[in-house]
Amino acid sequence: MKSVLNKNIIVILIAFAAIACDKESDKELNDDKGFCSYLNIEEISQTIPIVNEFLSELPDSITKEQTFESLEAWLNSFSCDVNAKILYGEDLIWGEEQMSGVSISVKDNDIMRELELDFSIIDNAITYTQIAGYTYLKQDAIHVKTQYAEIDKVFEFINSLDFDIKEIQGGTYLSSMAADSDTLEYIIDNLKSKPYTTDSWVTGHLNWYNANIVIFLRLYDMKNNDYQADWKEAMNEYKLENYSSGTKHIIVFFIPEGTGEEWETNFTEYEFVDWAELSYTNYTIR
Repeated sequence: MKSVLNKNIIVILIAFAAIACDKESDKELNDDKGFCSYLNIEEISQTIPIVNEFLSELPDSITKEQTFESLEAWLNSFSCDVNAKILYGEDLIWGEEQMSGVSISVKDNDIMRELELDFSIIDNAITYTQIAGYTYLKQDAIHVKTQYAEIDKVFEFINSLDFDIKEIQGGTYLSSMAADSDTLEYIIDNLKSKPYTTDSWVTGHLNWYNANIVIFLRLYDMKNNDYQADWKEAMNEYKLENYSSGTKHIIVFFIPEGTGEEWETNFTEYEFVDWAELSYTNYTIR
C-alpha cells in the first residue's frame, strides 16, 4: 500500500514538473514572439514591460555587471536578430574601462540604430532592476558659431535657411530696469514661462558696476515666427538690449541625417561664421 502511495506521489510530482516546464516554455515562447514583433523603432516601447519582467526575476544580490551579462545573454537568445551587446566606458575616477550599459539594434526604416537600455532612476539613484525605456543618438544637428551678438541678425540668418532650429545659445542681455533682486527675480520668472525657454537655461545676476541686470538664456524652436515676435516684445517689456561685447550667438540647426560634413563646409563659407561643428541629438523612447 505504501509503495503504491509513493508511486502516486512521484507521478504527481512529475506531472507538476511537466506543467511547470510547459508554462516556462510557453512564457519563453511568448516573450520571444512579443519581443521580436516589436523590434522596430515605432513599437520598441512595447518591449519595456517584457524587459522589466525579466529584470524582476533576477536575484536581489546580483551585481550591475552580472545584470548586464544576464541581459545580453537573454536578449540574444531570442529568435530575431536583437544583436544585444554590453557597452563599455572609462571610469572617471580610476580611468579604467568598465561596463556602462547594454544596447540592442533596432530598424528605423532603412537605418539600423543602436538603442541603449535606459535604466530607471529611483530616489535620485540609477537602479538596475528596471528600465524606463531606451535612448539613441542621431547625427542630425550642427552647431554654428556666428559673430552676431544682436538677435535681429541671428533671426535674419535663420529665416534665410530652410532648417528648423534646435536652440540658440550664447544670449547675453542687459536690462535697464531697476537693478534690484526683486526685479531680477520678476524678469527671470516671466522669461521661464515662455514656451521657447527652459527653467535650467534662464538665469541672471545684478551688475552693480554699470547698474544693470544681466540675463543669460537659451532660445528653443526659434524658426517659429510667433516666438521671434514674442521675444522681441519681451525685450522691449523688460528693457533688454543685446550685450554687444558679450558671447556671440551659437545656432544649433537641425539638418538631414548624414549631411553633417557637407554642411560643416557650407556654413564656414559665410564670412560671419567662425566655425561649424557636427552635433548629435539624444532621443528618448518611453
